[in-house]
Amino acid sequence: MRLRVKMFVRMLPAMNDTKHPLRLWRNANGLTQTQLGNALGVGVSHICMIENGKRGTSVETAVKIKRLTGDAVPIESLLPTAREGAPA
Repeated sequence: MRLRVKMFVRMLPAMNDTKHPLRLWRNANGLTQTQLGNALGVGVSHICMIENGKRGTSVETAVKIKRLTGDAVPIESLLPTAREGAPA
């Protein structure tokens, strides 16, 4: 299945601490977590945990997200933090 994503040209709504940039982008583009997960080759639970700030993702998946979203989702918001076990 090839996913068509409209070009993200409008600005994201004002960022707040409760909404992850990936969730804002996904909602703005009318995608479900299932559709996004399928496009990236990851499970819905993985997307859910990223969007809820419960975990980061691998560099490989972060690059896929970056390619899909352009500059709309900062790569720093996708990678694990030091407390999640990322190398310091």
